[in-house]
Amino acid sequence: MKKTLLSLVSATGFQLAAFPAVAQEPDKDVRAVPINRYDTADLTSPSSATSSVSPSSVPQAIARLDGDETSAELSLGTSYAAGDFGTNSNTTILTSALGARLRLGDWGLTASLPWMRIQSRSTVFTGIDATPVLVAPNTASKRRVASGWGDLTLGGSYTFTPKYSLVEFQISGRAKLNTASESSGLSSGENDYSLGADVSVPVGKVTPFASFTYRFLGDTTTYKLRDGPAASAGASYALNDKSFLLVSYHYSLAATRLVDDSHEVFVGASTKVRGTPLRLTGYATAGLSSGAAAASGGLALSVDLQSAFKKR
Repeated sequence: MKKTLLSLVSATGFQLAAFPAVAQEPDKDVRAVPINRYDTADLTSPSSATSSVSPSSVPQAIARLDGDETSAELSLGTSYAAGDFGTNSNTTILTSALGARLRLGDWGLTASLPWMRIQSRSTVFTGIDATPVLVAPNTASKRRVASGWGDLTLGGSYTFTPKYSLVEFQISGRAKLNTASESSGLSSGENDYSLGADVSVPVGKVTPFASFTYRFLGDTTTYKLRDGPAASAGASYALNDKSFLLVSYHYSLAATRLVDDSHEVFVGASTKVRGTPLRLTGYATAGLSSGAAAASGGLALSVDLQSAFKKR
């Protein structure tokens, strides 16, 4: 069944628009239009509701706050996470990820490729959108170091707004493709898939959002990984038309029964760099359970390719 999900990766989407409805004639379909500067349409979870936030998923979520109908962006982000994950030894995860996002009207495409350095006694794999997946604790007598390129993630989404509604919906699909070898210690050696839905509602400068995703994880020769849900909820606040704050809570079912489910909180801030096509984003998380990192932090720099080429 998991293999058949590959054809569903271009799933369509749903999420709440930050646009008030306009007066319409009964027989005409007129799309809503923004009436203020705080255009926070299309907000999605900074974790993509997979398992945790990552230096690729956060810039993708932030980019959607700009609300452009057509856009192309590249991002480079780095994060550092640490915690004992309920064991008697510490795990550290350094991740740098290249990300790309293309939006054409209601359709969106994303891609991310991480470089990772994992130091741990436990078994940790690259997950969807460069998120770490803790599989089993204390599987080695001493901490091992695995580093290199992780697995590539490709995603697709479709967004729509019901007629006369402030609410926007998005349905999305993602596929983590096995581009890193199982022997590298960074990959399960199998493909993973997810299908998700996002919803958001703008209320002035504030945009609450909620996300739900179901993950399909490929089994390894050693471990049978559990398919299951991940979810998040939070809100953004527009400081002005260029800067935003985000706060959210994230949950994901553990990949195996050997570890606990993940619960964590996220805070982030993002701003456009004045006079440039660049956007700078910083964020941090705090774990609420042993299934999540005790703490993590990251920075990401994104470039709006349309703005960059227009300035030439």
